[in-house]
Amino acid sequence: MILEDFVMLGKTVPEPNSDGRVFVCSAGYSQELRSLIRIYPLARHAAPRRWEMCRVNLERNPRDSRPESWKLAGDRSMGNHERINSAFTPYAKVNGWERKELLDDPRLWVDSIAEANEKRLSLALLRPRHIPRVDYDTNHNSPDSPQMRLFDDGLPPAEGAKRFPFMPRLDFVDSSGRHRLMLRDWGCFELMRKHPEHTFDLDDALSLGEDSVLLIGNLNSHRTAWLCISVLNIGDQQLSLLGGVA
Repeated sequence: MILEDFVMLGKTVPEPNSDGRVFVCSAGYSQELRSLIRIYPLARHAAPRRWEMCRVNLERNPRDSRPESWKLAGDRSMGNHERINSAFTPYAKVNGWERKELLDDPRLWVDSIAEANEKRLSLALLRPRHIPRVDYDTNHNSPDSPQMRLFDDGLPPAEGAKRFPFMPRLDFVDSSGRHRLMLRDWGCFELMRKHPEHTFDLDDALSLGEDSVLLIGNLNSHRTAWLCISVLNIGDQQLSLLGGVA
């Protein structure tokens, strides 16, 4: 299927596959499909930036029965996967007030994670009841954690999110209660990688405020478990510290 109007809304931190390829999951919106859609696995390089509108060649992912899930059409074998993002052809940027208008469809929104589960959605937009905050779990298995620096176990260094000593979570309240979701936004991890001194500045980097909207997605293997793919400040300029990856 050729989709003419995919708008990128978020990408997750790159994770290595067992065969050495690096995979990225993305999510966005298509007015043609009137739906949020998930496209994965992407390669690490040359993926569209947030709010870019693209023409893209898609096919169904036989390993994922969620209706929102697709994959890029093309050869993703070893040696070719890194070029798979050429399936995207960006041609426009959605700016300012256009963002709010683009996503002004009640079918995309939920009041709570409980509602998303009831509707058997796998992607949704959610506006928290109060300003969300970033919290952190300590990753004791990170090679950069104080504990692991004391040992040399001979194992290869951790990659993907596991390499970071602190794992961000988004703490927020919806109509069903309080949640603390994994935050997997690629831009957040890039900030922590390039500027570890800003690790605990993600609240400011994400411009969290009363108008912040969460793009959430569930896990294919556990469909009532959710994570935050990205934070969208619709109508405002997105992100001050996260830079081009966002």
